Amino acid sequence: MPNTLSVIITAYNKNDITKIHVRECMNADLMPDEIIVVNDSGTPDLKDKLKELSKKTKIIYAEILPPKILWNYNGACNLGVWLSRGDYLAIEDNDNIPHKDFYGEAIKMLEENPHLGRIIAKARQEVSVKDIEKPVEQWNLLGSRGANQGTYILRRDIYLKLKGQDERFCGRYGWMYYDWKRRMLTQTLFSSTGTYYYVLEGQCDLPHKNDQQNYHIYHSSARERLIQSPAGILNFKFNYEVL
Repeated sequence: MPNTLSVIITAYNKNDITKIHVRECMNADLMPDEIIVVNDSGTPDLKDKLKELSKKTKIIYAEILPPKILWNYNGACNLGVWLSRGDYLAIEDNDNIPHKDFYGEAIKMLEENPHLGRIIAKARQEVSVKDIEKPVEQWNLLGSRGANQGTYILRRDIYLKLKGQDERFCGRYGWMYYDWKRRMLTQTLFSSTGTYYYVLEGQCDLPHKNDQQNYHIYHSSARERLIQSPAGILNFKFNYEVL
């Protein structure tokens, strides 16, 4: 059987952007086998917006229930993976939208290079939130920036060997990407290909200030060479449904 692809999109509000992100996933040259959208305690109208789409593949909507955990990014990723079935996992921030050829290029690279385990985009092209309602061919490119460490394609077995992302970082901002990258490097090598779009004005409306407690968790884990988080995963309540 051919390998399958699950796309996991984490979102906290900015629901119109998430809807368009899912639309463009379904317009990709390589169609995902499923798209899992995790509403990380944002407003509930996200589900209704996703229902407006003409579905070309399976869409799963999950929501993390109260009490709200701000910056529950690691937990949202863990939930998306737990609900997924794909051999390859495309984990994406909602304001990072793939070029239509990215999935095909990345999976081709993984299949031809079994020593590689994670593929990120080489770059991201900046677009305005005002443009993305239009067909992608009409998006104006406003600049470029480097890859996002939270948006990538990963072999499923690597995620499972690491027992998920460390939810001790949740509730505060910062250092979670550094920890996850360090842990992934104990299992595999990385490479890059292709491009994503980055939606300006697309970040969630929460302060992006690196937290001192997360800094200490990261350095303690690195010093002790921890691979599996001692906190376990899915430390919250959630619902999900197939739309």
